[in-house]
Amino acid sequence: MEIEAIKNRIGFHDVAHIPAVALHEMKAIFEQREKNGRRLPIEPDSVNERIDPRCVLPSARSIVVAFEQTPFAEKMPEAKPGYGRLAGVSRDRDYHHLLGEKLRRLEQALKEEYPELESYLQVDTGPLYERGFAELTGKGFLGRNGLFIHDTLGSYVGIGLLVTNLPGGEIKVSEKKCGDCMKCVSACPGGALSKEGIVDPRRCRSWITQKRGELTEREKHIMGDWLYGCDQCQIVCPKNQGIEHTFQVEDPVEHISLDAIRETSNRTFKESFGHLSGSWRGAKQWKKNADYIDDYFGKDRE
Repeated sequence: MEIEAIKNRIGFHDVAHIPAVALHEMKAIFEQREKNGRRLPIEPDSVNERIDPRCVLPSARSIVVAFEQTPFAEKMPEAKPGYGRLAGVSRDRDYHHLLGEKLRRLEQALKEEYPELESYLQVDTGPLYERGFAELTGKGFLGRNGLFIHDTLGSYVGIGLLVTNLPGGEIKVSEKKCGDCMKCVSACPGGALSKEGIVDPRRCRSWITQKRGELTEREKHIMGDWLYGCDQCQIVCPKNQGIEHTFQVEDPVEHISLDAIRETSNRTFKESFGHLSGSWRGAKQWKKNADYIDDYFGKDRE
């Protein structure tokens, strides 16, 4: 499998080919997260499903790891009463769709060349721990903020996996790592990060904006006026400085009217906001968040 040819043919920002090995070193980490109550409801119950490609494709022999630059934020948008703020990743076209389409094109091309192909594809939608497999490419490392930091794309990068029964691939390890600045730890509004690199997602603003059900008072405070996501740890990260951003943001959306959200139906929600990555949680979630944001601004909704 000629990786450079694939990169140029499909148009990935970057791509690598690794053997379909299990992330055995992650098993104890995930088990400890479970023990400490830090596993999120959207994560698989089974640790093996997170770390072993053979759980999704029993014939797995190698993985194509694809990287796509995502929309970014150079600074936090200003608060705007009556509106909810959006993280950079959700201000334009959903990278999940873009990267998924490229991987499907690759999958089809491989099927034409290898009729015996068996495959499994995911872009942040399946059980496999994408950041862990991305580390095996040697193209970056896991930062203290829990995000994969690509050598040239920084942390504003989407990761997709195409697991196949084709042989090949090579494991590489990046020598780069986080420095001692602790800027992300200090900047995190919920105190979710630590100098040891342990992330408590329950205190992460991005997760809180996606959480189902009622929020605690502490969670409401952390969420503030954010409708979806958070950029704080990425904006202050030195590894994101000087990055060439080639993702063309045609019409960046930094704020969304809370009234517009409340007035939308499920159908019109998809029409109006379905192209944004944050819309995957659905109209009900955004309407709930809109009510919390109104409370944050002290608006009387009688």
